[in-house]
Amino acid sequence: MSSQEITVRPFQPGDEEGLLVLFNEVFGEDNARHKARTREQWKWEFLDNPAGTQVVVGVEPSGRMVAQYACLPARVNLRGEDVCCGQGIDSVVHRDYRRGLKREGAFLKVARYYFEHFGRKEINAFGYGFPNKKAYRIGVRMLDYVPVAAPVKALYRNLFNYKRDDEVGEGAATEGEILELSRFDERVDLLWERLRPDLKMAIQRTSTYLNWRYSDCPSVNYLSFGLTDESGGLRAVWVTRANWMGPPILAVTELIVGNKDRGAIARALAHCVGLARSTGQPRVELWIPPTSPIYDCVLGQGFQVENSYANLCIKIYDESLGASWARANWFYTIGDSDVF
Repeated sequence: MSSQEITVRPFQPGDEEGLLVLFNEVFGEDNARHKARTREQWKWEFLDNPAGTQVVVGVEPSGRMVAQYACLPARVNLRGEDVCCGQGIDSVVHRDYRRGLKREGAFLKVARYYFEHFGRKEINAFGYGFPNKKAYRIGVRMLDYVPVAAPVKALYRNLFNYKRDDEVGEGAATEGEILELSRFDERVDLLWERLRPDLKMAIQRTSTYLNWRYSDCPSVNYLSFGLTDESGGLRAVWVTRANWMGPPILAVTELIVGNKDRGAIARALAHCVGLARSTGQPRVELWIPPTSPIYDCVLGQGFQVENSYANLCIKIYDESLGASWARANWFYTIGDSDVF
């Protein structure tokens, strides 16, 4: 364990090279299958994000990067207002600077600096994340993390349990065409504006956000689809990812559709199940909060529910936002997590 005093400060251009070395060293030592993160990935994740960059680093006097606390900012619709939030992601500490829960090591130093610098309602209304078991314990005990969904519920269909999928798609909309979308355009923005009043707490699914999050992601091949309406616009949008978390699971990372549009929900799910069967993915999984009307629609389409690996936590900076209100109104999906 190093006794050197580290400097904690916001990210500066050029830090990314040292941070990549740190990240790949730490995650490589814990996971033999770790695939080294590239500069292109780091740039997309933190510098190209249309909502900005929120990264704090810990640096030795020699200039070596030994800690990072980072959040991915995103624009959020919160009770009709356009605000920002920060998703905690890729917190990493060099092994020379790790300490137990009873002493304040480098992790807590960079985390506290982040909260002092970015944890203000003028910058972020709230922060959130899906911390691993160790970070969850530290966060709840020392950093005021408040569990919102612990654990997150996963909606799934194991295709190997069924010979046919007739119940998926029951009541599906017959009108409209399903399009594969290579990019998101103004039709998505119009769809989002129609749905926004019913989503009182949700990342804004605009074309700007979706193109950055999915179309431009350098490390994952997402497939995006839209169901057209009678005017040629979009009635629903969904995004899928094969081999999610390693196993052959088709993740529905986004399902952007009206809460009461059961026909479009059924059409989208039937398409996802068909895609999974045709591509050798024996399981389809998505996250929808139980408080959303979409949740029961998915269950009605032959999906089941179980606890996922993830715990969703919030850290509130705007005191007018209560944890209980967030639990009742927050709309999140797999795409809101840091799995990419």
